[in-house]
Amino acid sequence: MAGLSSGDYVTQQIRALAEAVRREGAGGVGARSFQLAEHLAAEGGVHRGDILTATATLLAMTAWCDGAADAARRFAERAGEHDEESRELVTHLLRLEAGADQGWLPEAQAEALLAYARRVRRDDLESRLRAIAGARGGRHRRD
Repeated sequence: MAGLSSGDYVTQQIRALAEAVRREGAGGVGARSFQLAEHLAAEGGVHRGDILTATATLLAMTAWCDGAADAARRFAERAGEHDEESRELVTHLLRLEAGADQGWLPEAQAEALLAYARRVRRDDLESRLRAIAGARGGRHRRD
């Protein structure tokens, strides 16, 4: 892809994946979404289990929001097929982003994410958590 840095290319692929998830969640089998996820794993340096778990989880959420319970169940089962570390990462990322959208993160979730980030040496997650807490005035709520 002439003229694009590898970061720009990966960003374009991530956007294409997000769009595919939005289109395929309700009734589809996620073929395009999973194809793009596999491509990101191969070309974008993303761990295969992480991106496939995230893709299946997002497809399940999209299907559920679109009222397609059977599709949501199938996608959720597919998300569960990947390794425990990938499932744990996706759970923490979803909580982190939901907390950012809501303007707060329950204290227990923030602490669990921080412990996870330190355990797996993911400084990026720790920085993201701190940035959200800083942007929100350090507010966390107890569960």
